[in-house]
Amino acid sequence: MIRGLYIATSGMTANERLQEMNSNNIANANTIGYKSDDGVVRSFPELLAYRLKDDKGGVGKGDNVAIGQLGYGAALEEMVPRFVQGLLKESDNPYARAILDTPPGAEEPNRRSFFPVSVGNETMYTRDGDFKVQTGTNYLVTTKGDAVLPINAATGDVMQNVRIRVQADGTFQYVDAATGQPFVAPGQQPTMGVVDIVDSHALRKYGETYFTGGQAEQGTGRIVERQLEQSNVDLAASMVSMMNVMRSYEANQRMIRTLDSTLEKAVSIGRL
Repeated sequence: MIRGLYIATSGMTANERLQEMNSNNIANANTIGYKSDDGVVRSFPELLAYRLKDDKGGVGKGDNVAIGQLGYGAALEEMVPRFVQGLLKESDNPYARAILDTPPGAEEPNRRSFFPVSVGNETMYTRDGDFKVQTGTNYLVTTKGDAVLPINAATGDVMQNVRIRVQADGTFQYVDAATGQPFVAPGQQPTMGVVDIVDSHALRKYGETYFTGGQAEQGTGRIVERQLEQSNVDLAASMVSMMNVMRSYEANQRMIRTLDSTLEKAVSIGRL
């Protein structure tokens, strides 16, 4: 009976986290480049229950007789981003960019393209292409103010030490991040582009639209100017999921109340 309390409590905890995930998805339904999360719920390892030293006669007398599997509840193991292509929408921002993914092949179903950005000294990735010009430096930056990084046109490698400067005529100039002078290096030709993450499941969210981790290679996605990728949140599915989670939460809650009242009666009888 006490074990039942723990099982119901674990279900309520998992449902609470699922509800937070659904709420966050709905809250970011209008966030440019946002990728919704799916929750992965798993059960705790099950145990095989036995009736020990069965001496009541019949089959299995004196043996440990198997009763069946015994579960210990559930937990939300992880939240996995869905990298499904969002709808593209025209923008008045002249520096807006969207990524049109190359349809993934059968051999690489999880390959996705991203814009590389510099966050501190770390390279991160985003699908939010609502770029702007930073005041003072004229660098091309994200809505959070982080520098958009170019790639090497020949190799597709991200160039962390180079920045994209927007000139008066709207064209891009590539400059050294340390000196601000035009970048010149043999065999290196910076260009604005994207990188592919070979296995998007290796990415982890860093804020709403930034991702970190994963192995980056030369990008295959196509950049579309004056377009923005909308959030891929399915509002109808998220609302249905919220209602299902709430019903599951209430069912576990009723189970706890039932077990609690049963324990109360057992304690009262024990006192008699």
